[in-house]
Amino acid sequence: VKFLAFLRKRMNTNPSRGPYHFRAPSRIFWRTVRGMLPHKTKRGQAALERLKVFDGIPPPYDKRKRMVVPAALKIIRLKPTRK
Repeated sequence: VKFLAFLRKRMNTNPSRGPYHFRAPSRIFWRTVRGMLPHKTKRGQAALERLKVFDGIPPPYDKRKRMVVPAALKIIRLKPTRK
C-alpha cells in the first residue's frame, strides 16, 4: 500500500520530469541510502559517489562458496508469534 502511494506521486504537467520511481532493487536501496545522507551538500554527494550498489552478486564474490549463518536465520531470530 505504501509503495503504491509512492508510485502515484508524479508531476502533473510533465511526468517525465520526475520524480523517478526506480524498480531495480539496487536503485531502490540507493534511493533509501540517499534519504539518509545530506545529499545536497558536498560531503553527502561525496559519500553517495563512494556507494556501490549491485543487482545480484558482484563478480569477485559470485564464484565463492556461500555460507549460512545459523544465528541469523529468520526462524531463530523472530519472536515465536511471528512465525
